[in-house]
Amino acid sequence: MALPQAGDAPETGHGPTGEAELFREQVHLLYASLPPGLLVTLINAGLLVVMEWQAVSGARLAAWLLAVAIVALARYWLIAYYRAAPQAHGTRVWAQYYAVATLAAGSVWGASALWLFPAALVPQVFLFFLLTAMTAAAVVSFAAIFPVALAFVIPVLAPLALRLSLAGGRWHHAMGLVAVLFMVAMLLTARRIERTIATSLKLRFENRTLVARLQDEKTAIQGLNEELRREVAARSRAAEELKERETYIRAVLEHVEEGIVTVDHEGCLRSLNREALRIFGYEQDELLGSHFSQLVPPAERSEYARFLESRLEQGGERLAGYGLEVNGLRRDGTVFPMELGLSAMSVGARRGFVAVTRDVSARKRTERFKSDLVATLGHEIKTPLTSALGSLGLLTETGAATLSGDDARLLRIARSNMERLARTVAALLDADNPSVALTMGAPGPLALLGLVEDAVMAEAEYARARDVRLALDPCSNAMVVYGDRALLLRALSHLIVHAIHLAPAHTTVEVAVTFEMGFGVVSIRDCGTALSKEARAHLFDVHEDGAPHVAVASHGLGAARVIAERHQGTVGYEAREAGGSLFFLRLPARTPRAGDRA
Repeated sequence: MALPQAGDAPETGHGPTGEAELFREQVHLLYASLPPGLLVTLINAGLLVVMEWQAVSGARLAAWLLAVAIVALARYWLIAYYRAAPQAHGTRVWAQYYAVATLAAGSVWGASALWLFPAALVPQVFLFFLLTAMTAAAVVSFAAIFPVALAFVIPVLAPLALRLSLAGGRWHHAMGLVAVLFMVAMLLTARRIERTIATSLKLRFENRTLVARLQDEKTAIQGLNEELRREVAARSRAAEELKERETYIRAVLEHVEEGIVTVDHEGCLRSLNREALRIFGYEQDELLGSHFSQLVPPAERSEYARFLESRLEQGGERLAGYGLEVNGLRRDGTVFPMELGLSAMSVGARRGFVAVTRDVSARKRTERFKSDLVATLGHEIKTPLTSALGSLGLLTETGAATLSGDDARLLRIARSNMERLARTVAALLDADNPSVALTMGAPGPLALLGLVEDAVMAEAEYARARDVRLALDPCSNAMVVYGDRALLLRALSHLIVHAIHLAPAHTTVEVAVTFEMGFGVVSIRDCGTALSKEARAHLFDVHEDGAPHVAVASHGLGAARVIAERHQGTVGYEAREAGGSLFFLRLPARTPRAGDRA
């Protein structure tokens, strides 16, 4: 008896995979329906033994019942094995195991028709109805696979029909014929049931496939809906962000201190921010759509037009850098000075201009006032300062022979400081060039040790005021440097003053002069707390133009750096390992020669 292969199953429309799945499901149905069948088998076997106990020998009944029990136990073990390890064998192997077990069961029950056939008619009729009834019930359970049903129906009914035909009586022949017809009917029924089950399973698989496809479509549609929701949300966020950005830009434009005006390619005003309206004295509605020449003095309108034409011919986005000083016209007819920056812009295919304006009337008034003030101060301060400086110079030249060494040195220091003060005042009064205070005068050979002595003496009083002792190393070397005496004294003073600032009270700031490989090095050491790395990084900073601010030029280390660099030297700072700070000034130097002045 051959079981159907997976490919023998009816066409499912799903290919070999669907056919194998159909066959696997048929086998599963067989194993699922077996446990109730085993229970019915045992009950029927017991009932047969009871009914034929008087008609058949007890030994035969016992032997047959034992065979039924053994086959039922084997079939039960097969069920347990299948449930425990369904992957242990292929589907066809499980089907073969089941068919063999069914054939064994059918053979045992068919043996009852031969071995347990009673002599009396009534027990014979009971046996006939019991076997046919069992066959009918079995067909329903085994018809999932037709060969399995065949393995049970023929072994049960064929022996019964044969035994009845051999009995010899008319009734027995009729019952045998009925048994044959019933067997044929059961086989046909089994075939129809198999086809019905196969069709039902195929429909289930197709429905499952359809449901899976529908689920996939549903998932895809849900994905599209989710993507659509994300897209809508993203566009909503983009719209909100755009609205916020527009609000933000509008707020910025309304609160900047410069007036911002946009003009189209025809010269018509398209927008003005709050400051522009305030500068020109108009309301927004009064200017929108008007020509920009309304904001320009009549006498200068043609000049404005020529200027714009020339800038447009040159091309580029920036037509005029911010800071161009022009005149504007207020609503009340007042002409006022303003700074103007003009740039080209494009919005799609449309071209326009952006003008940035600032009312500089107040600044112009301030500049005029400062100019007048500087002229007054230049006369009131420089005149007596020049007189005092001349008197000190005359006293230094005429009294050098009669004054003691210390008095002469103090007089020389006073004259040097007065010269430095005169240069600083001149720089402060020069509003257009505040860094002129650092401009070198006539350079010449200078005794570096003498310069340092003068600087130490000049700052000695400041050190005493802070309870700090200022001392010059007696072992310092004498050498000559080339430069401006006043500027070098200023650089030394800056370094010494900063060292005094860092020194704790009751300590000493030591100043020494050494000669190192063609350079004179002035070292200024204190015992205070070393500066942090952040402070050191900006200690000698100067402005981008290379010159420090006026205040720094008078009191900061930035001025010392500029002075040193203008003398081809350097200044620097080091944190001492023993604690405290070391400021130093390095200048190109040589040994003294005859004729060098102090």
